[in-house]
Amino acid sequence: MLMRNSGITGLFIVGLLAGCAGLSDSTHYRPVVTEQKSIPHVAVTVSHKADGIYQVQVNNSLPETVSLQWNNSAYVNTGGDTTRLIHIQNLDRFPDDAPAEQLPSRIARGARLKTYFVGESWIDYARRGVMPRPRDVENKARIYLSFNINDKRIYWTGDVTFVPDK
Repeated sequence: MLMRNSGITGLFIVGLLAGCAGLSDSTHYRPVVTEQKSIPHVAVTVSHKADGIYQVQVNNSLPETVSLQWNNSAYVNTGGDTTRLIHIQNLDRFPDDAPAEQLPSRIARGARLKTYFVGESWIDYARRGVMPRPRDVENKARIYLSFNINDKRIYWTGDVTFVPDK
């Protein structure tokens, strides 16, 4: 009788684990960035590249050089936690650790910058090719890109929504 009960218990546990696996949401989500606050004469486009890596493109139409200040740029996740953005200059040479200080990216008059970034708290996910899962897909995350223009800090802001991959 004891053997029979342990077999039933084992089947129950396997069934329970299988049911829990079915209940967990294994949906993969794709981040979509929508501009919320623009900067006149500085066109900024941010898009998700892959596995927590974002691409930013900046076109500077101002008569002076502007700089993207990485140390003052941030990502606020769906739970309200803030992480500093880490500039990724070369996707083939991904950093092992987040740098303590980052040099700004300068964009000359009439020039275009195209580069990549990740959030500091998920740099390891991106390096391993794993997409970090948003805490709450119903809420939006937010990206703040800090620019120095004429010795003033000006922020570009974008909302990040998460849509299920098809």
